Amino acid sequence: MKIYFCILVLLLSCSSIFSQDFFNAKDLSNVRVEQLSDAQILGYQQQLKNSGVSEAQAEQMALQKGFPAGELAKLKQRIAELNKKTSPAGVATSATRPGRIATVNTTAVEEKSNNELASDNYKVFGSELFGTTSLSFQPDIRIATPVNYELGPDDELQINVFGVQEAAFNLTISPEGSIYIPNVGMIKVAGQTVEAATARIKSRMTSIAYGTLRSGASKLSISLGKIRSIRVTILGAVKPGTYTVSSLSTLFNVLYLAGGPSANGSFREIELLQGDKVIRKIDLYNFLLNGTQADNVRLRENDVIRIPVYNKRVEIIGEVRRPGIFELIGSETLADLINYGSGFSDNAYRASIKVLQITNRDRKVKDIDATEFASYVPNPSDYFEVSRILNRFQNRVEIVGAVFRPGIFELTPNLTVAQLIRKADGVTEDAYTARGQIIRVKSDLSTEIIPFDISQVLTGNSEIILKREDKIIITSLFDLEDKMNVSIQGEVRRPGAYSYVDSLTLKSLILQAGGFSEAAYPQRIEIARVLKRDSLTASDARLSEIININSQNELTLSSADIPLKPFDVITVRRMPGFLNLRSVSVTGQVQFPGPYVLSNRLEKVSDLLKRAGGLTPEGFPEGAFLKRKNNRDINSDVESQNVERIQEQLKDSSGRITSAVSRPFDQIPLDLTTIFRTPGTEEDLVLKPGDEVYIPRNDEEISISGEILFPTQMPYNGSKNVKDYISDAGGFTDNARKNKIYVLYANGKAASTRNFLFVKSYPEIRPGAKIIVPNKIERKGATRNTAETIGLASAIASLAGVVIAILNFTK
Repeated sequence: MKIYFCILVLLLSCSSIFSQDFFNAKDLSNVRVEQLSDAQILGYQQQLKNSGVSEAQAEQMALQKGFPAGELAKLKQRIAELNKKTSPAGVATSATRPGRIATVNTTAVEEKSNNELASDNYKVFGSELFGTTSLSFQPDIRIATPVNYELGPDDELQINVFGVQEAAFNLTISPEGSIYIPNVGMIKVAGQTVEAATARIKSRMTSIAYGTLRSGASKLSISLGKIRSIRVTILGAVKPGTYTVSSLSTLFNVLYLAGGPSANGSFREIELLQGDKVIRKIDLYNFLLNGTQADNVRLRENDVIRIPVYNKRVEIIGEVRRPGIFELIGSETLADLINYGSGFSDNAYRASIKVLQITNRDRKVKDIDATEFASYVPNPSDYFEVSRILNRFQNRVEIVGAVFRPGIFELTPNLTVAQLIRKADGVTEDAYTARGQIIRVKSDLSTEIIPFDISQVLTGNSEIILKREDKIIITSLFDLEDKMNVSIQGEVRRPGAYSYVDSLTLKSLILQAGGFSEAAYPQRIEIARVLKRDSLTASDARLSEIININSQNELTLSSADIPLKPFDVITVRRMPGFLNLRSVSVTGQVQFPGPYVLSNRLEKVSDLLKRAGGLTPEGFPEGAFLKRKNNRDINSDVESQNVERIQEQLKDSSGRITSAVSRPFDQIPLDLTTIFRTPGTEEDLVLKPGDEVYIPRNDEEISISGEILFPTQMPYNGSKNVKDYISDAGGFTDNARKNKIYVLYANGKAASTRNFLFVKSYPEIRPGAKIIVPNKIERKGATRNTAETIGLASAIASLAGVVIAILNFTK
């Protein structure tokens, strides 16, 4: 149910006047929405529903009675929340009660919002005016009373006398058009302006009870207090009916309340009737196009607004700034229609416009030339289409290549090739003047090439007239040659390719490349040169000519130099004994942790720890390990294919193999006890650049995890084995896999339980070890049947017999 059904009734002064009629309420300035209960709001809603007052009328009257604007906003929000809870969607409002004035038609049209109505008729120019909530033409009821405002019944006059005599009256004009002033009597003021009524009231008051007004000892002030409501009727609108509005309301205000002209209503011949006479015709295009509000006249009691059916509508689409459906009146022409559409767009074809017309029998098409725009009078339902200009030029030629100013130029009458070249500021120095080309489009749209001698054209010995869309190509000498360069690689500061120039030498190229690097060996430079042969023979398998240079250490100009040829590749070799400094690091519990530069290629772990000052008292040698970069390239195609093949064979979809192969580092366990006792053995690894030796802090606790009752840690005891530690942790769970217990040592090594026949050999326990008990593997498929069980038992018995026989034989 719409919000306006309860806006004003809810604005009664407070809950104590719940049973009062809204129209008897005088002052709503103290109303607070939060003080009203949901039941009161619903009761007021029903009361206003029966009164026949619209939403806009309710808001106007509420503000006239002093209702705060902030409270009005709160009220709307609360009504909306209540209606969501109590009103089912899509239920139409009830009809207007008999004997009441119809505010709007209670049909399905009433359920449509202004936005919905506008979207149904969105193409009609002007319909959007009544489909936006930000434009309502609501009258301002708080402004000073207009000079020409005529008083009527229910208007309130505020009369104040001050000076020697003082008096104040708030008087409402009676239905008969009069006011009663105490000690003065009845005065008729209806139908008069405020100025005229003031003069009449002052004359009566001066002559009867307020003589000091004549001498000026007292002054009289008369202003308009509360404003009356008037009733106007609108026909031909989206929501026709009789509306109760403020007496300050204008024609545009009522048009907006009624939703504007209906789908077939006219926007340009709206009539305002007073006393059965048309006193004004309104053309909304004056406001829509020019913003003129001359037709926005103030309404009077019982005015009738009649919106007739339109006489002529036409549509224009395409390249106009505002396409749509427009209403034309009288002898308006196509030029007027284009003006209503805000003129042509930038890419419009303006030479003619296509119009589709409707005859008595069928349709026809007509092309209207630009000279007829101002004289052609459209017919009803004409459909105009403004086309887009073609993407082509009527006078274009182009010149590209070896000219100073290539590009597009105007094709003037009898323009020649020589004239176009001069327009392009002539040919460049590298132009190949023996031959130019003209690319020309023939009449059948095929392309042909017309060659010409540029030098002959420029000297005037030859003349070629250009045509539209001709393209002249001037070739550069450089375009006819290979781009020649040389390359230098190896131990120079800026290796790479360099352009070949005449007389380029080896020393010049080395200088361009920034000279030798520190690792260069100038005594061994190699030049690879392209072989030029007339034919290939079986005995000649050479691919290039290799030239070895023994010494180019001096780059001075006076020293011997070697000329280079195009496409030579120069390689500067590296000094055999030159090695970059490489570092390793040691971290953890050593005396001097940090990076160390390798002193020789065979430096070992023991050497590094000796340079680091040995272990600290907290050092834990049993947990030492070496962290080394994994140099395997998992991204190589061959290795990736191998890993995928292994995963396929093992049916491994988890990707564990790939992650293991592609890990960035390897952890290598170190046996520091052996390394310190006998340095240089196999346990004493040779270090590689980037290696990191890590010595952890002493931690001898044993960790027990996995399928045991109480995973925990406990101190190391050399007299206990794996089973003792597991027993101290509460023993195995039912899901424990007892024959696969493994131990992870502090330095990264691991050992698992070994099984031989029925004998289990558990791993040794060392300080810092971790005991891990895995869970059982779920076996898929059916359980063994009786035959399988008997076969397995027979095999075990046979194996036991063999073992006993061997033992007896060895005695």
